[in-house]
Amino acid sequence: MSVTDLPAPRSLSRQALLAMLAVGGLLLLGAALYGRIMGFDLRRDEWMFVPPAATLGDWALYSGQFYNHVPYSAWAFRAVHLALPGLDLLTSARLTVFLAWLLLLGGAFWAGWRIAGSARVGLFAAAIPLGSETLLSQAGMAATNNLLPLPFILLGLALFSAAHLSGRSPFGLYFAAGLSLSVAAGMKASAIAFVPAVVAACFLLPRGLPLARRARLTALPVALGGLAGALPLFWLALTEPTFFDHVLRYHSGPHVAFWQANAALEPGLAMGLPGKVQLAQGAWLAGGAILGLFVAAMAWTMRPRQPARGTDGARAAQAAAVAGAAMLTAAALAFVPTPAFPQYFVQPLAGLPVLAALAIRALPPAPRSVLLRALPAAVVLMGAVALPRLATGLADLRHPDRLTPARLSHGAEALARLAAPDGIAAGPVATLSPLYPLQAGLPIYPEFASGPFAWRVAGHIAPGLRASYVMAGPEDLARLFDARPPAAILTGFDPALETPLEDYARAHGYQPRAIPEINDRYGTGTLWLPAGAIPDNPGGTP
Repeated sequence: MSVTDLPAPRSLSRQALLAMLAVGGLLLLGAALYGRIMGFDLRRDEWMFVPPAATLGDWALYSGQFYNHVPYSAWAFRAVHLALPGLDLLTSARLTVFLAWLLLLGGAFWAGWRIAGSARVGLFAAAIPLGSETLLSQAGMAATNNLLPLPFILLGLALFSAAHLSGRSPFGLYFAAGLSLSVAAGMKASAIAFVPAVVAACFLLPRGLPLARRARLTALPVALGGLAGALPLFWLALTEPTFFDHVLRYHSGPHVAFWQANAALEPGLAMGLPGKVQLAQGAWLAGGAILGLFVAAMAWTMRPRQPARGTDGARAAQAAAVAGAAMLTAAALAFVPTPAFPQYFVQPLAGLPVLAALAIRALPPAPRSVLLRALPAAVVLMGAVALPRLATGLADLRHPDRLTPARLSHGAEALARLAAPDGIAAGPVATLSPLYPLQAGLPIYPEFASGPFAWRVAGHIAPGLRASYVMAGPEDLARLFDARPPAAILTGFDPALETPLEDYARAHGYQPRAIPEINDRYGTGTLWLPAGAIPDNPGGTP
């Protein structure tokens, strides 16, 4: 037998090689996203959203502490914190955001693949949120309630669309759609904007059926799913008398009054329509969003003007109209709050992957094939938008001790050595930056559990409303601290707001000590301790 007769070594098939590359790419992408989230600088909003994960065991969400949002995001952070007790407080909260990202990207891929029947559309749909500059900034990186509703909005619209496209009125899909949209509204109240269009569609689709049958086959399962998702919210609203004072009256009263008087403090703030339009443009007409809108608009213009009634193309066009109407409603609602912040304009992005997939499905085979060939280029462009930010995430992972949760934990350890050198706290730590003492395992005042958010509006709250809040203002310090003196006072992050705390400390003999280990984007910590309580060398701290 000659050498040429020997069998050639088996090589990996092209499909297997592509699969390996895809898995490797997804793992690399996940690592970059995780690193981006964990390396993102601490944000003041996290002083509101993260503490309930630790404090809910001691104080109720509204009657026991100040919290000005609907509760599902706080419950989600709490659940992950309890499920993974080995993780520090901020890591568990940001891990929750990372899991929401995975659900958003996975849900977008599923929506594109299920609706349009193409993996290319699935990849394109998943690239839309990943290519959003707004979502790769504070709105999607910090542990707040801004990103958490997006996967549920997307899944709600996708499930409803898939149910309508099936032509069989499947109870399970409609039920899951109502459940998802309800959970989204429980994460953030403004997500309720996606509900009216879906509710209207329940009584208008499928076309050709009597209204009573539509109500039974479509509206009923969607309503049951929505009710199931909202039951905890309804129960809380009925049993917690201060719920609406926190969620509604705060945002329509003290919150607006404070920012009208202090608009110069926040550069990303918009108080009028021109500023809101600029914020909307940054969220909707850049990066992945603009490419997603372009593809959806191009597919819509390429579809038949009058698709035959009852055909798949007609059903896809109807579902696209529902998704588009829901997005327009959410977009209009984003302009209502004053002041407005960039994160207020991200919710319509959740419907864009579904809208694009439906527009592509509505195309006849020939133009659909042409458009599908162009999608990989769009995915590459979206990746180019995301690459600089995701690359910083990979770079941050090289130094785990420099990630934001690690730095916060390091500072908390230094705080514990100073405030409780023998391991036992003599009293609560008073601070407008509650994550540090909470991570250190030190007690805090419930009045300061939300950081500066109740404190800073104290002068703008009517007495009747203030009675609903567990809070303190500068005029309350003597009463609060005389009843329960602080073991320490932590400042150094907002001189204007913290001046009353420092004035109280000086007047009552507290001595300042710098804690360079506590250092974030807002400043470096200064710990005020009672006279004689400062150890010479607390656990190695110079």
